[in-house]
Amino acid sequence: MSNPSLSLSAVELNRLAELAEKLRDNALADAEVAELESILAESVAAREAFAALAMLGAELRLTHGRFACPVPPEARHAGRRVSLLRDWRFVAIAACFIVAALLAWRYAPTGSTAHGGPIATISNASGAELLADERLTPATVGSTLRGGALHLRGGLLELTYPSGVVIVLASPARFDLRSATLLWLAEGNATANVPAQAIGFTIETPSAKIVDLGTEFGVSAGARSSDVHVFKGEVMIQNNGEPDSLRLTESRASRIDTRTRTPTGIDFQPELFIRTLDEPGSSYRDLIRQFEPIADYRMKITPDATQLVDVSVQHLHGRIIRGASERTSAPGKIGAGLRLGGSTDRSYAVVPDFLTAPAAALTVCAWVRAESRPRWASIAKNWAKNAGRNQGGQFHFGLWHDEGSLEVHVHDQAGAEIGVRDSVPLPLGEWQFVAFTLDGTMLRLYRNGEEVAATPCDGLTQIAPSSLGIGVKLGDGLEPELNNAGFWDGKLDELTVFHRALTPAQIRSLFDSVR
Repeated sequence: MSNPSLSLSAVELNRLAELAEKLRDNALADAEVAELESILAESVAAREAFAALAMLGAELRLTHGRFACPVPPEARHAGRRVSLLRDWRFVAIAACFIVAALLAWRYAPTGSTAHGGPIATISNASGAELLADERLTPATVGSTLRGGALHLRGGLLELTYPSGVVIVLASPARFDLRSATLLWLAEGNATANVPAQAIGFTIETPSAKIVDLGTEFGVSAGARSSDVHVFKGEVMIQNNGEPDSLRLTESRASRIDTRTRTPTGIDFQPELFIRTLDEPGSSYRDLIRQFEPIADYRMKITPDATQLVDVSVQHLHGRIIRGASERTSAPGKIGAGLRLGGSTDRSYAVVPDFLTAPAAALTVCAWVRAESRPRWASIAKNWAKNAGRNQGGQFHFGLWHDEGSLEVHVHDQAGAEIGVRDSVPLPLGEWQFVAFTLDGTMLRLYRNGEEVAATPCDGLTQIAPSSLGIGVKLGDGLEPELNNAGFWDGKLDELTVFHRALTPAQIRSLFDSVR
């Protein structure tokens, strides 16, 4: 086996020894625990060296959730590199125990009020899988939570404090309700909406304390760093390693590294956070209602996280099929959106009793954000291929083959397949407003309010399946097609269907309403 110290500098080895000594003495601060986790996660050599530090002490024992790890004298000499390991089998076992114990202590409710009174109330939830001390606990709306180590393994959770502070947590997240004014966020995403009477509410992470000054902000925490985004108002970021606090104002963001404690400016990205479990109003949605949709899927967050809600008068509800995803709700273009992970994830939505267009007049529009361009990626498809007649379905809306440009295909009244597509691949990582219209004579394709392609089309077939696939092309029944399901990779939001052709001016007005 190779010498692990050959991959570590003298300074790194010395720092590792210092952290091991503090761990022995139960003197590690939260930020130092996070630093140690980060070092062990990033380097095999560090894990081996850390295990050897324990072995050289001739004792590996658990004391109040921490290991006794005497520091060898060799590790104190910054100018030397030392050989620490002799038997890889014992080192591997020691490293496993050390890391496991460290993580167990790391997420334990140290300093919390595990046996105190209620701190916050669950005011909303969506598919929440909540664990207390790693045991599943009900996440019932109206129930209260005490201090202690909590793990949101799946879904979304909204907490309301007596002071009026509202916290929204997105899985996966580990946190601790330490007091009525302090939330410890070990990892995960959280947003805080703090009213004036609760100024001073603090979210603490492994790298910093974020103190509210009357604001709404989001925090993304991890062992290596924490990102802070201020939606409204102002926060103060404090940490032990920096004497000067950072005051972060509206529409600004900063990253605080766990090791250096130095704040670094980053792009403000509010779209990374779910700020409410309720759907906000918007001028876009007001216009949609005026145009009288036959189906309107806002990707609304629901308690069980599996219902696809149609807010139109038809109530053509569907269901969300979660594949490998912990959750499919994510920040959308307006409110929440549907997050799908492509063919490896296999998540999608289906409307089993969809109302197809009775005449040759149809519009389908949506906001989409693609992270990649899978073959024949699906936005929304009412489509089928029958071995007998090799046709069927009213529309096939998504991306073209491997090229990845926006496309739509329909069957005209004679059953012929008519299609148009954009001339360039759909941009990745950006929200795009996409739509197509059919008025009985012309099929038109739009992107971001502009017509990108058009072709003559005589009517619309009435031979169509009764189901609609969203983010997928369905095969027989309500299951994805076996050969080419075209799972969407990215987000979908505000999918709307009209049994009439919207005008170019109406399409443009929808796009302009959310710019």
